[in-house]
Amino acid sequence: SVVGSMPSVGLYFGIYSFCKKTFQKWDPDNYEQRQTLYIALSAAIGNTVASASRVPYEVVKQKFQTKVYTTMGDAIRDLSWATVFPVGGIASQMLRDIPYAIVTLLCYEHLKTVWKPAAEQQFPQVPMRAWDLLVGGLAGGIGSYATNPFDVIKTRLQTDSSGSVYNGSILTCAEKTWNEGGPAAFLRGSVPRLLHKVPANAFFFLFYEFFRSVLRIQDDVQNS
Repeated sequence: SVVGSMPSVGLYFGIYSFCKKTFQKWDPDNYEQRQTLYIALSAAIGNTVASASRVPYEVVKQKFQTKVYTTMGDAIRDLSWATVFPVGGIASQMLRDIPYAIVTLLCYEHLKTVWKPAAEQQFPQVPMRAWDLLVGGLAGGIGSYATNPFDVIKTRLQTDSSGSVYNGSILTCAEKTWNEGGPAAFLRGSVPRLLHKVPANAFFFLFYEFFRSVLRIQDDVQNS
């Protein structure tokens, strides 16, 4: 999971940061007013590019978790284009990842720029990096819970590699999921996902901000 996620995360955040900087340079006078739009667009562009690279490792990971594969040898023997890119796999990956990225990064940027400075002033004794940890965890938790229905659909489509149940259709999958358990069916697995996403995002954004400070990367466009 760690090895599989590193390339896509690097690709995603590289594109996200590049797009955000580009929007800042392109529209410096109105960036403050349109910041929410530009953050959402940057997140969507970054995740659109990165989503395809996530599909193979997501499929293999889920098959290990559901005991379809028990050893790495099983995964290698079953390796084919159809298994690592199942019907509807990329579309379902984007269906989950793009909303998740938009919600998480909008929450993160808002918490970082509005809530974190106020909290640092009120509690100056708390280390700065502790706030990065907390803000990242909160943003990841909100994004994870809000987009759990998309994760349910993605998981079902990607584990139906033959396409015999849903035929690669997002709408068919959503309809059958609803018929199985109504709205509650779309929140299945939300607690384990939160237990994964909250600490993962907390530590990711902690190190993200740490290396940004070490490399002296600034959000604001510097006027010469």
